[in-house]
Amino acid sequence: MKKAYSYYKSEDLAFLGLSVIGGHLFGPIVPQNPSPWLLETFALNREIPLNSEKAKSELLITPVLVELRKQNPKKFTFFSGYQFDVDTSRGLKGFCDYLISTRYNAAFLVNPIVAVVEAKQNQDLFDASPQCIAEMYAAKLFNEQAGDLQPYIYGAVTNGYEWLFLKLENDTVVIDKERYGLKNLPELLGVWQLIIDSFSDLVGGVPRTT
Repeated sequence: MKKAYSYYKSEDLAFLGLSVIGGHLFGPIVPQNPSPWLLETFALNREIPLNSEKAKSELLITPVLVELRKQNPKKFTFFSGYQFDVDTSRGLKGFCDYLISTRYNAAFLVNPIVAVVEAKQNQDLFDASPQCIAEMYAAKLFNEQAGDLQPYIYGAVTNGYEWLFLKLENDTVVIDKERYGLKNLPELLGVWQLIIDSFSDLVGGVPRTT
């Protein structure tokens, strides 16, 4: 049995009852202009060595999530560096880089978790997707254990410069065929805005029934 999320490979996902397909997750993307704060932050941070996964998380990934939170007040919060042990019998345990919840003012992790972000240093983003998918599935279980039948979970794998997005709905994971990144920051923020806008499907952490 696997010890943690990081042990998951593509062939292990069937063990969770999941099928994985490629597709296009997003319709028309409306580019979102980055704030002067984000541009200045990136300009300063790029002068700092970015030779580790931790450095990229702190200096490239976290600023994006902070920017999104600033632009979407009271929509979500994120938890960074969280030990997320959900089902140890299936190896759904270990460290998650970022967990995103719509409980925007939560002090501790609570449902619903609506997205996870996995940071990687040099590994190919597609090759790293099974770990992210395992975390997404654990987030689904976490929600269900709290009585929250969250209809879908988004995921992202990123090295800080390039982002690969995924979506778990029912027992199917779609891996987006497109990649987004800092070279087109407005487009990347636009993708994230589409994801955040989808949070409106929830009211008080409970999916809409109408």
